[in-house]
Amino acid sequence: MIDPFFITGPALISFSGGRTSGYMLWRILQAHGGTLPDDVHVCFANTGKEREETLRFVHECATRWNVRVNWLERAETIRGFSELGFNSASRSGEPFSALIAKKGYLPNSVTRYCTVELKIRVMRDFARTMDWRRWDSVVGLRADEPTRVASALARNASGKEPFRAVTPLYHAGVTNREVRAFWGQQGFDLNLLPFEGNCDACFLKARPKLFEVERTKPGTLDWWIEQETAEAGLRSATEAGSRFRAAETYADIRDAVRRSPDLFAGGLFDDDPDMDAECGLWCSGEAA
Repeated sequence: MIDPFFITGPALISFSGGRTSGYMLWRILQAHGGTLPDDVHVCFANTGKEREETLRFVHECATRWNVRVNWLERAETIRGFSELGFNSASRSGEPFSALIAKKGYLPNSVTRYCTVELKIRVMRDFARTMDWRRWDSVVGLRADEPTRVASALARNASGKEPFRAVTPLYHAGVTNREVRAFWGQQGFDLNLLPFEGNCDACFLKARPKLFEVERTKPGTLDWWIEQETAEAGLRSATEAGSRFRAAETYADIRDAVRRSPDLFAGGLFDDDPDMDAECGLWCSGEAA
């Protein structure tokens, strides 16, 4: 039986900084005896809005497992990206802000260009620097995520991209329970609560989760408010592209937290593996 975690290149392993993709990386390393082939690369695409806990988790996995992780960020350069590291990675949304300024409008639940531009295309451009024409994109989709897997397979069938999504966790029958059990036995973990997630205040999060994020870490919504404030100066407050969320602004949510800070407090959140996912896996583009 072929081990689904034995990856042959050329291939990129998409490490989101979440528990699922971290577990996937560990299984791939085990299948290769701890050392990846020369044409298999691990990539982490940083938007500048990942949580500090996520950045530390990526760095710790790389250090403990002795594997090189390529830290990438979108940049206005010939290559289309820059290569950084844990210490030099953006932490104030710089790549995201620059992208919004170039686009001239904000991403939203319908037009999720942040995923495409900050994750998928960055990794695509990285692959092309190695003169790859076709490659596999190894992504952390589990057996309990059949809808996402089906979407990835449909894109593979379309042949529109130079990469093919590969889903070893799905083929190995791995579920979220197995992933959580693994991290419970390690000496380190991604120190995020279920409502937090890798992107600190993603506009796809439910309102109660955004409320709790701001309540527990005041100021988290500030960057998002600044982006909406800038766009409000260019267009009407209700015009498409002027806000991240159709129903309300991030300032509205922050004000609600200040008025009623205990509204959603008290453990109202179930364990949510979605929030631990690569935004490219959670949104419209599963592969990178």
